Amino acid sequence: MEWSDDAFERARRDDLPVLLSISGTWCHWCHVMDETTYSDERVIELITRRFIAIRVDTDERPDINARYNAGGWPTTAFLTSDGDVIAKTTYLDSDQMLEALTGVQESWLVNRDGITNQIDTARTMREAERVAEAGRRTAGSLTPSILDVALDILEEAYDDERRGFREPLRPTEWNDPVERTPDETRARLRFPHADALRLWRYAHHRRETPEVLERAVATLDAMVTGGLYDAIDGGFYRYATQPDWSRPHVEKLAADQGAILLAIAEVALSEEDAMDRLREPVEQTVAYIRATFSNSLGGITNAQDADEGYAALPDAVARSLVPMPVVDQRVFAASCAIAARGLIAAGVAFDRRDWTELGLRAVDFLVAHMRAGEAGMYHAWDGGAQFLGLLGDQAHSMLAFLHAYEVSGLEGYLDAARALARALQRDWREPGRGFWDTAAGHDDTALLAEPLMPVAENVAVAEAFLWLGRLTHDERHLQVALETLSGFASGLEARGLAIADFARVVDRLLSAEPEFKIVAEWPSGEPDRVADPLLREALRLPLAARTVQRLSLPQDDLLMRQLDLPLDRTRVAYVCVGSVCSAPVTQPEALLPAVEAASAAPTW
Repeated sequence: MEWSDDAFERARRDDLPVLLSISGTWCHWCHVMDETTYSDERVIELITRRFIAIRVDTDERPDINARYNAGGWPTTAFLTSDGDVIAKTTYLDSDQMLEALTGVQESWLVNRDGITNQIDTARTMREAERVAEAGRRTAGSLTPSILDVALDILEEAYDDERRGFREPLRPTEWNDPVERTPDETRARLRFPHADALRLWRYAHHRRETPEVLERAVATLDAMVTGGLYDAIDGGFYRYATQPDWSRPHVEKLAADQGAILLAIAEVALSEEDAMDRLREPVEQTVAYIRATFSNSLGGITNAQDADEGYAALPDAVARSLVPMPVVDQRVFAASCAIAARGLIAAGVAFDRRDWTELGLRAVDFLVAHMRAGEAGMYHAWDGGAQFLGLLGDQAHSMLAFLHAYEVSGLEGYLDAARALARALQRDWREPGRGFWDTAAGHDDTALLAEPLMPVAENVAVAEAFLWLGRLTHDERHLQVALETLSGFASGLEARGLAIADFARVVDRLLSAEPEFKIVAEWPSGEPDRVADPLLREALRLPLAARTVQRLSLPQDDLLMRQLDLPLDRTRVAYVCVGSVCSAPVTQPEALLPAVEAASAAPTW
């Protein structure tokens, strides 16, 4: 059955436990479990008689996955008719599943009081954690030292020999019977952690620490040469099972491609040698996205299935003789937005307008097909848009709209971002704390009745409001960013590598960043030989962060008056840091000296 109130009502009526299976279209072990465990007649018979079975797609319902996932996919969870967890694990073969089904059924029949006590304890613990978390959320706790804390965490996890970051293994996540010591376990897996690489590049410019940029470059090189990168078809696999980046899990997710492209683009602008070495993998990855994930309307679809036999074939000729792994043709707003940003950034960094246009087409798809007006973004598109209310879709779409506005100057993207800002504050925000993962009035079946306040999505929202505030000089948006980040400023050391984006966005908020205002007539379809090179250079300068904005007269004269910029000059750039703006700049090579001069000037 599908996830619904009706499914749980049937479980209550028939007094049966619920078997919840969470899978993904790209998940290899999910397919194995379907083909073996769930095809076993003994398993089918026992589930049919003694359980209400519900299947959930993790990409379709990330809100359900966030509450019930057991540490990986497939997730196998046993629930009460109210949706409380009795037990959960991941992959089970037929015999293990029969044992689990029998054990849960037995407990359901003869130890209901024990299950009730266990659930009451879990509820009490969740409530205590919510209260404690609310108490930890105190404004005014953001300091520049957060960047130092994050850099220390990244340094501790870094593997200087094989590059990348050591991972603690969650035992139920992987189908691997080999026992290892904790140290061996931490050393074996390799995820890209693109956000950590972006933080290193950012910190290199903020703290003048070339060694962290070198680590970011070395990690990207290791990803490409070690096996995470598919040198035949292009694109990056989701993660590697060995510390030398070999033996990857061979599914490919569009969001991963976007996140890695964004990291490469930023690193490449800061390191010319890296740009030369990484150009070919980036070219092949963009070509892979275009061929595999870009649909006829410009949207970027979700994922390509893991097919180990296909991935093991030695060359393109051998692969051409067998079917390609299945591609999930659905578009999910957050995933499409992340991929679009990666394409836009890669196009800017490597001076490929066609890549940027591919990313902008994906953003246009989001605007045209996945917006619900003032209600925000739909989650999924499968021939039509469906399912409103998830925070991640709003956050990443807003970032993509702002990214598109920055490179194109088209007001429609800025208007779309402003609309999302209004929706987020109205339907997701708890003032002074942050943003819930689901909107007011969202599905409240089972544990969905307990909203979550996820760190990653809140950081993405905060960065979007920071970006919007810097572009529009609206202090209200900056205040939203400040309050949101302040709510997550405690317990940093326990966050591990997940601290990276938080630390980068906090430091951006606390810092005076250069703002490039490029004034021109911007004729539609006609390149401007003065203004266009200024825009290109402003987007490509090796800086920690910046905002770039194309202004036109008389449309933007109010903002220009606010910045005390002349209204009688066009085809010029101004560099502003804090309240200090440069003299008019007409040559691209003069932009960096203007940044340095404005940064050194006193602000008041």
